[in-house]
Amino acid sequence: MTIAFGGDAGLKAALLTQLKKHADNGTLRFGATQWDGQGGSPLGVSVESGDSAEYAARFGYPLAMAGLLDPMTAFAAPDRAVAHTLRWVTCVEPGTDLSQVPERIIRHLLVAMGADRLATRYYHRLRALYRAEARNVAPQRRCWSDLRTRIEQAVDAAQPGSDTHLALRACATACWPIRTSSSILSTLTSLWVQDATRAPDPEFGEADRVQAHAMLDRIFHETQPRRDAGEAVDIPAIFRCRAPALAAAFEARLDRTNARYRQRARTVPDIVLLHLETAYP
Repeated sequence: MTIAFGGDAGLKAALLTQLKKHADNGTLRFGATQWDGQGGSPLGVSVESGDSAEYAARFGYPLAMAGLLDPMTAFAAPDRAVAHTLRWVTCVEPGTDLSQVPERIIRHLLVAMGADRLATRYYHRLRALYRAEARNVAPQRRCWSDLRTRIEQAVDAAQPGSDTHLALRACATACWPIRTSSSILSTLTSLWVQDATRAPDPEFGEADRVQAHAMLDRIFHETQPRRDAGEAVDIPAIFRCRAPALAAAFEARLDRTNARYRQRARTVPDIVLLHLETAYP
């Protein structure tokens, strides 16, 4: 079992005080894990280092959850990042067994990426390994590596960009022992967020994409000598000058893609925190 705060309400209160102090001082920052001696990311200011294993050991969160804290808050809307950071602590009662939370989040994301429907065989084999691990009958490392190899072979055989390809990639990403991996949740979450950019854009078709990339490639190669000489070259400006309509359509498509990415990313904290706060003492 992984017992939150070791059952110590004082430890939880001290962590909240630490986080609020940095938030009030403007030394709580969001993005990559960091600690510079004065401030840093949520994990960084919590343990005054970048060590997720230390966070897990000190506060009783599973290692996989500790590795997700900074990516989760980095995905948050800027005006919500502090609130999500504090909720990460306030929603957990001291003494709660958090050991099953990582698997619940993994299952949520795998289903969101269609693994239960499109990679059914591998999805259920993964679940079996997770269940064995939860029963303290840890599968041997080769059980994970053999299954991951088979999934990766299926990924190679699938149509790139298809729903099945994504589902198989999700299974491969999730095919690691949960208890000893600090990155399984962060990498799987990143894959799910990135998937928001995969949807076709009806306003910018495949022919437009091919034409735009061909022109950008030409401009890139033409300007290579100037860039090698240290000259700053504004490639987008050249693109706009040569093909104004195509450049405008291309940039509008990028804006729509980035908006879908941000919208998906903003949902990550609520998904994670929902599973965290519904773990019971």
